[in-house]
Amino acid sequence: MKTYFKVVALLVALLMAGQVGHATEAARMQNYDQWKDLPINTLVEKGNAFWRVGKVDSALVCSSILSNRYSESLSVKEKKICCGAMTGAGKILMHNFYDYQTSFRYLLKAEQIAADNHFEFQLAETYEAMAVLRADRSDIKSNYSFQSEILELFKRAFLQTAKAHHYTSACFTFGNLVCYAMKHKHVNDVDLELKTFQSLQIPDSIRFKLYFQSMCEGVMAYKSGKYQEALDVFSQLDELFPLEENPQAIARGRAMTCIFRFAALRALNRDVDALQELDKAERIARGNNLDDAVVEYLRMKQEYYETHGNPALAKEYKLKYYEAKDEFINRSKLLSVEQQKFLIELEEMGEEVKDLETQKRMRDLVIAGIAVLALLVIAALIFLWRNYQNTKRRNLVLFQKNQELLALEQERDTQGEKYKSSPMDEQAKDELLRRIHHVMENHDEIYDEGFTLDQMAGLIDANPNYVSQVINEKKGCNFKAFINDYKIKEACRRLSDPDKYSTYTIEAIGQSVGFGSRTHFYAIFKKATGMTPAAYQRIAREKAPGQ
Repeated sequence: MKTYFKVVALLVALLMAGQVGHATEAARMQNYDQWKDLPINTLVEKGNAFWRVGKVDSALVCSSILSNRYSESLSVKEKKICCGAMTGAGKILMHNFYDYQTSFRYLLKAEQIAADNHFEFQLAETYEAMAVLRADRSDIKSNYSFQSEILELFKRAFLQTAKAHHYTSACFTFGNLVCYAMKHKHVNDVDLELKTFQSLQIPDSIRFKLYFQSMCEGVMAYKSGKYQEALDVFSQLDELFPLEENPQAIARGRAMTCIFRFAALRALNRDVDALQELDKAERIARGNNLDDAVVEYLRMKQEYYETHGNPALAKEYKLKYYEAKDEFINRSKLLSVEQQKFLIELEEMGEEVKDLETQKRMRDLVIAGIAVLALLVIAALIFLWRNYQNTKRRNLVLFQKNQELLALEQERDTQGEKYKSSPMDEQAKDELLRRIHHVMENHDEIYDEGFTLDQMAGLIDANPNYVSQVINEKKGCNFKAFINDYKIKEACRRLSDPDKYSTYTIEAIGQSVGFGSRTHFYAIFKKATGMTPAAYQRIAREKAPGQ
């Protein structure tokens, strides 16, 4: 009965959130229209101000606008700002919306831009954000096989920011590094980083200087077995933590200090006091809606009771941990649908802004050519009929070629066995390609709008990087082009099937294969087939039996 009421309460909350979400989404879009033409520096200031007071929706809109502004024509300074905005958007999505998939997409793009342009500081920021994302996902999924890789990401990010003398970022990256090391018992693996932080000449203007220096002192005492000294230092951290306007930033900092004290108290065998610190961390997390932290603290309680020979409480907290984790995952998935829709609309609006800018540049040329075009209209009318006939013949040839390509594609799918004699590395790639083709031929999810590389990797239980590599090497294109190719082929089949799709408009057929925008569908279709969907459908009907 208790579980029943929890399910009902969650459904009611989600329905209410959906209604509020529509109103919030309308406000977000209105903000986008109002802010999209603001100067880059103004958007940065506005986004930072929103984040400091916890208005993460508005901060995300600012970051998204800046992300969409990125282009190769920008100055180096502007590119750095836009790259940093992508990382900022990824952090907001990770910490405030728990949309790890979209967060990863932003961070991956930021990392690529930073690496291509040798933006060392921005690259360090993406390393740190990637490490936090992987650590969070690892905690939620109870998968700790990647601890060493995550720790190395934290180390790389910290050492890079320290080398560049970006002291604020170095402090926070150091805090995340040692917190992760303390939680997962890797303190002995961060000796170099502790010494490096001690050697930094951090200016007094850095508000968090004393807080992180004391943290370093406490961790070094803990590492040396001086647990009481470490506890004394950790007990002073709350007083040294500067007040922040962002409530969740304060809450995460307070909870982190509880975890440090918990570790020191456990080492001193003060079990009751240690559990009180863990309880305090959980209360802080619950009171500030830090759902990911709540799940992690329940897991730590379960582990504590298991190691202290209390199977009854270990079982109780194991159930609480799984319940909290399932609730967190389900809520994240359901809320991310609305968030994903919001992000897609932001991207589409960004593309529209780019199109408008192009149109503005063309306007003067169009006006200057009007007089010439007026003279050419009469001559053009003479050739209209001939052009129409030529276009019709060309479209017929293209239609026949496309039908032949579809037949060849089906024939090629039956030849998958030919790769068995390849070397081991190539054989593995061919096997993965076979599994990819199996998904493409048997799973309708590929026709969902926004189908991603991570979703594909999940369907075949493979690493997204390997999936991307195989598609690039074996198909000669990127993931997006590969998916679009299948979508266009399916659209051709449906346009050629009047019995089943006679009631569908062309736009509806485009939507049925995953193109949310009519303009996007027309552009991709024409690029692939050489004609518009309307022309293709007309020829298909003319060639149909009985016509």
